[in-house]
Amino acid sequence: MSTYAVESSLSAGPDGAHLDLATALGVTPAGRIENPVFFTGFVPRPDVVAAGLLAVADVAASRYADAGLAARLASLDPVVTAGGDRLRFESFSACNSVYARLDLDRGGLGTSEVGFGTTNVDISQPLRTALARVDRTEALHLSVGRDELRASSPAATHVERKVALPDRWVRGLAEVPALSASVRPVARLAGPAVGRFLGGLPRVAPPGPTLHLLPAGHILRAARVATASSVALPGASRLRGADRVARFATGLTLHAAPGGATAGVFDLPRGRFTLVLTPDPFRGFSGEGTLLTLLANPDAEKNGRILRDVLGWSGTVDTEQLRRDTRLTDAEVTAGLAWLAASGLLGYDIAAGAYFHRELPVDSDKVLRRNPRLLAAHALVIAGDVERRVDGWLVRGSSGTYALRGSEHLTCECAWEREHQGSRGPCKHILAALLAGR
Repeated sequence: MSTYAVESSLSAGPDGAHLDLATALGVTPAGRIENPVFFTGFVPRPDVVAAGLLAVADVAASRYADAGLAARLASLDPVVTAGGDRLRFESFSACNSVYARLDLDRGGLGTSEVGFGTTNVDISQPLRTALARVDRTEALHLSVGRDELRASSPAATHVERKVALPDRWVRGLAEVPALSASVRPVARLAGPAVGRFLGGLPRVAPPGPTLHLLPAGHILRAARVATASSVALPGASRLRGADRVARFATGLTLHAAPGGATAGVFDLPRGRFTLVLTPDPFRGFSGEGTLLTLLANPDAEKNGRILRDVLGWSGTVDTEQLRRDTRLTDAEVTAGLAWLAASGLLGYDIAAGAYFHRELPVDSDKVLRRNPRLLAAHALVIAGDVERRVDGWLVRGSSGTYALRGSEHLTCECAWEREHQGSRGPCKHILAALLAGR
C-alpha cells in the first residue's frame, strides 16, 4: 500500500497546458522509490495522449461481466512503465477480461529524456473530465511524477487516497504476455475502415454477442454464425474500449490466439493502443493458467533469476541476446521467462513481437506462492496424496481419487478438466503429478 504525494492535475500555464500525473511507490534501477519521476516534457500530439490515457482509464473503470467485482476493482489506477525511450500505460477492466495498454514511443514524447521504472499513476475523475477537453491546438507539457515535490514536507504533499495492486491484477499481467505472444494477425484495416468497423460493433450492454469476423479485402464482415474461415470475437462489445482513440487510428491489426484470445492493435500518431480480450468474457485473465505447467518446473525460478540479472530496462527484450548472455538452453530460457512473467516482470508488445521489462512494486515471490492451483498442487504433494503408478499417477483430491494417464501429456477426469478440457491450464491434480515427478 502506498500513497500519492499529490493529486494528478491538468492546469493552464503561459506556455500551454500542464498535465502532471502523480506516481505512487515505484521500482527503478536504483531500487524502490516513492513517487518517482519518469518523464517531463512537451508532447507533439496532446489530443492523442489525452485520448489514450482516457481509454486506458475507461477500461480500468469498466466491467463487462462479473458485476460483483466492479465496485472493488474499478478504482484501480493504471500501471506506467518507463523504458528509456517510451512510456507504457496498462490497465485491466474491473472484471479482468479486458487488458488495455497505451504505448507512447519516442516520436510521441518529443525530445525529452525518459527514465526507467514502473509505478501506478493517478487518473482521477476530475482529471478525466479535464482530459476530455484537450485538443491538438494547445501545447501540452506532460509530467509523469513531479520533481519539485521532492522538497515538500509530508504534511504539505500527503494525499489521502492510497493505491494497491491486488494479486488478481498481478496474475493477469502475468497471463497477458503469454497469450499475447501466441496470437497471430488475422486481419488488417487502414484509414476510415477502422472507424467504420468499430462503429459497426454492437452498442448493447457489455460484453455483447460473439461475432464471427470474415476478412474481405480492406473490410471486415461480421456475422452471428461461424464459417470455416471466420475468426470468433467473443463479447464483441468489449472491443469498444478503443472508442476514445478510434478517430485517431490510422490502422488496426486484429490478432487471434489458438486458445481463443483476441487482440486489437490500433496504430496512432506517435504511438499505439492495444486491447487484449479473454476467450470468454465471463472469465478473467488471472485464471487462464497459461504458465502453470512451466512454473511446475523446479528450475523455472533459478533460470528466471539468472535472466533477471541481465534483463535490463530497455523498451524491448531481445530473447536471443538473453540466451547468449546467460548460455541457457531454449527450454531453460522459456521456463525462466515464464517465472519472470508470473512475477510481473515482463509484458509483451504484439506490434514489436517482443517482451518488455517492467517491475511491479509488489512482492513477486508472494504472488507466485498465492497462485491458487499451484498452491493446491503443492499441498497435495506435501500431504503425500500423489502416488506414482506404472501407467501414470494416482492423486487423492478433495473430491475423489483420480488416475492420471499419459506420457507427454497427462489427462485427468476431475470436474475442472471435464469443464475446461485443458483450455485454462492444467488442474491441480496434474500439476501435483508434475511437481512430484520433478
